[in-house]
Amino acid sequence: MPDDFWQDSALLAAAAERHFGQLLLSYRKLQRPEPTQALVGQWLGLTQGQVSRIERSKTPVHDLDKLDRWAHALQIPPRLLWFTLSHKASDACNDIEKVSNLERSYPPDHEGPDVRRRDLFKTAGAVVAASSSWLSDTPWQRLSDSVLRGRVVDRTTVQLVEDRTAEFYTAEETRPARDILRDLQKHRQMLDSLLANTQQSNLRDRLLVAMGESDALLGWMHFDLGSAEPAVNAWRRALQLANQTGDGALAACALGYWSYLAAGRGDSRSAVGMLERAESAVSGMNAPATRSWIAIRLAEETARSGESTTSLRALDRAMTAFDFASPRTERPWTGFFTASRLGSSTVATYTRLNHSEADAAANSLLGSLSLGDNKVRGLVLAELATAAAHARDFEKAGDLSQSAIRIVTRTEANFARKKLEDLASSLPAGTTPALRLRRQITAGLSASRS
Repeated sequence: MPDDFWQDSALLAAAAERHFGQLLLSYRKLQRPEPTQALVGQWLGLTQGQVSRIERSKTPVHDLDKLDRWAHALQIPPRLLWFTLSHKASDACNDIEKVSNLERSYPPDHEGPDVRRRDLFKTAGAVVAASSSWLSDTPWQRLSDSVLRGRVVDRTTVQLVEDRTAEFYTAEETRPARDILRDLQKHRQMLDSLLANTQQSNLRDRLLVAMGESDALLGWMHFDLGSAEPAVNAWRRALQLANQTGDGALAACALGYWSYLAAGRGDSRSAVGMLERAESAVSGMNAPATRSWIAIRLAEETARSGESTTSLRALDRAMTAFDFASPRTERPWTGFFTASRLGSSTVATYTRLNHSEADAAANSLLGSLSLGDNKVRGLVLAELATAAAHARDFEKAGDLSQSAIRIVTRTEANFARKKLEDLASSLPAGTTPALRLRRQITAGLSASRS
C-alpha cells in the first residue's frame, strides 16, 4: 500500500484505540474495490466469520502472536502498531527490493530421512525388487534405485522426472490444486534425493531446473489454496534456483505467479515491479510464450492504475511475442497460455482502460471459444459484467454476472469467481439497482459453493 494510505484518520484512530478489529475494518473499507471478509480471511488464515467477529467485537484481540502474524500478512507499518513486530519474513509480498534478493535459505525440513525415504519409495513406484536383468534396467526401476539405493542418475532418469514435472503442470489446468499438492510435494522431495546421486554437471543443471519448475508450481498451488506464506517460500526457492542455473525464463515464471498475489492484495506497485523484473529476465527473442504472458500481465496491472500508454505498449509486446510462441512445447508453465488466455487478458486490459474496442474484443473472443474454454469464458463474462456495472447498466451487468456464475458453478473458475467477488464488494450500497446486483452476485456465488 502507498504511504499515504496508512495516514488515513480512520486507521490512525483504530491504532490509537489499540483495536485490531477496527483497524482491519478500516483497512478494508478504504480500498477500492473493497476486499471481502472472506478474501482478507484467506490472507490472515481465518474464516469469513472469524474476520466478521474480530471487526464487530467491542473487546480487542490481545494475543500478540496473532497480532504479529496478522500485521505481517497485511504489511502494516510498524509506526502504526502498539506492539513490536517480530523480524520473521512476512507472508505477504515484500518490497521489490527484497524480492531482488534471490539468495534465500530453504525452509527447514521437519521430516526425518526415514520418513522421506518411505514417501519417495511410494513416489518412485518401487513396489517390487528387481529380480531380473531386464527389470533392473527399466526407466522406472532405475529411478527407484537412484532414489533408494544410491544408483548414479543417468540421462533417462532425468528425462523421466522432467516429464513428470511437466505432467503436474498439465494436471493443474484441469484438477483442483488440493488434489495434487501432496503428490507434487513428494515429487519435489524426490528431485532433492536424485540430485545427491547425480555426477554429470549437465544432468545436475537439468535437475535443478526441474526443482525450480516444481517450486514455482508449488507456490501457485499454495496461492490458489489461500496459503500465502508457503507460496512465497516456494517462489523464493524457484528464484534461487533460477539464479543458480541462469534460467531467466524460470525466474520470470516465479515472478509472474508472485505478481498475482501482490495484485490480489491491492499492491499493484509491487506487482508491476515484479513483472518488469520478469520481463527483463526474458528479453530478446528467447522464450516468446513466457514473454507474451509476462507482457500481457504487465498490461493488465498498469491498466488497473490507469497508465494507458504503458499498458497498450505492453499489450503490443504481448501480441508480437505470441506470434513466435509455441506455448504447449516451450516450457511446462506455458501450456496454459493459449490464444484464448491472451484474449481474455486483452479484454481485461481494454475493460480497465475503458477502451472503445473493449466490447468488440470481448464479443470476438467469446465467438471463438470452444466448449472446453469455460474458465476463459467465465472470466470474460465477469470482466464484461464489471464494465457494465461501472457504466451503471445494472440490468446488463446482472445478466452477464449470472452467466459467469453458472460457469463458476460448473467449473473451478477461480479467477472468474475472484472478479465477481471484487465487483460485488465495489458496488455502492446506497442505490437500489446496485444493491440488488450486489445481493444477486453474492447469493449466486454462495450457492455455487454448496
